Amino acid sequence: MTKIYIKTYGCSANQSDSEIMAGILERDGYTIVSNEREADVIIINTCIVKSPTEEKVRHEIERMVREYPDKKLIVAGCMAEAMPEKILEIAPKAALISPFNIHRISLLVNKLLKGRVLHFLGKKKIDKVLMPKKTFSKVIFITQIASGCMGNCSYCAVKLAKGPLHSFPIEKIVKEVSIAKQRGFKEIWLTSQDTACYGFEKGKSLPELIKEICEQVKGKYFLRIGMMNPKHVKSILNELVEVYDYAQVFKFLHLPIQSASDKVLEEMNRGYTKKDVLEIIRKFRKRYPKITMWTDVIAGYPTEDEKDFKETLNFLKEVRFDNVFVSKFGARPKTEAKKLKPLPSQIVKERSRILSSVARKISLEKNREWINWEGEVLVDEKVSDYLYKGRNFAYKCFIIKSKEEILGRFVRVRGEKESFGGIISSILL
Repeated sequence: MTKIYIKTYGCSANQSDSEIMAGILERDGYTIVSNEREADVIIINTCIVKSPTEEKVRHEIERMVREYPDKKLIVAGCMAEAMPEKILEIAPKAALISPFNIHRISLLVNKLLKGRVLHFLGKKKIDKVLMPKKTFSKVIFITQIASGCMGNCSYCAVKLAKGPLHSFPIEKIVKEVSIAKQRGFKEIWLTSQDTACYGFEKGKSLPELIKEICEQVKGKYFLRIGMMNPKHVKSILNELVEVYDYAQVFKFLHLPIQSASDKVLEEMNRGYTKKDVLEIIRKFRKRYPKITMWTDVIAGYPTEDEKDFKETLNFLKEVRFDNVFVSKFGARPKTEAKKLKPLPSQIVKERSRILSSVARKISLEKNREWINWEGEVLVDEKVSDYLYKGRNFAYKCFIIKSKEEILGRFVRVRGEKESFGGIISSILL
């Protein structure tokens, strides 16, 4: 029996792709293993969104080639599609498969085992729903609702791999969510490169999709709506705020702003202003005061001056996001921003440090607001033998100690102490 090990880098869509590949391979008679040493074939599902991630992936490919010269290697994901030449420089015997060809993974493995090294690349429209899937969680089910995006950000290389927006049919997504619910999954992630522009090319919309799921799939579960760019939230804002009323929808918003300087946003080609972001935040917080909000910011974009940086810093202090993902700017190949003269690395590093420090302090203060809160959480992660994580209606993380197995259960807790990882809590009997 051929054994296959899959290692995944990157976003939840990448994780879903790995689950689909694992499901297809298992269906076709292969065995998925959790230890690379046991495997006959190693699949590395790659990400290129940031320079540090790409470096990690490159080092991992190099390590696999060095440590397992006799094992078959497949490199999948965004790097395979956007930078195949870089992979083949360090792993000339590797087979490549793009995100649009994952349904052909068994064929690729079969050919590779017979000594034929093929590359399944290219952007073909496939609906990544209702495919076989071997999930890596017993509680969380990831449903991809689209591939690609409608943006053209100056710094982003992901579009080179994912291409233009292709939204999957509402009826197929609803059916997959229904099946996941029937199988016992209680937390379902709707994910794509930019969830907000779902359906735009087909005259559909994300609010319409959320409504159909909540109306048709009954029962007790949560939907986590994935990252949404402000540019496309603007055009569906009122409808989107309204469908968050459904009890199944986590009161959670991941809104990557990248900068709070209108000048930098324009140069990034983001398609919105600081005022637009404030309007989105105002409307959601007015209707859902306890909503959890995450964002992403880029420190040290090449045209960012000290004034631009201070605007972003002051914006974070004003808005007070629950969580901020700070990235140091790193030029990505084949992007417009690659042509710009970078800022000195020390400036970028210092701005990143300041932003991260402020964001971390605010995050802790936001968690402190949940001390003495009592309510129900869904336990969606087991951290160790007696330590679990759960999410409440607002997707706030509660850390729970329990000698009893509680993974996948709804339990009542009381928040007792803030921490950077979440709110330390106790179970209420």
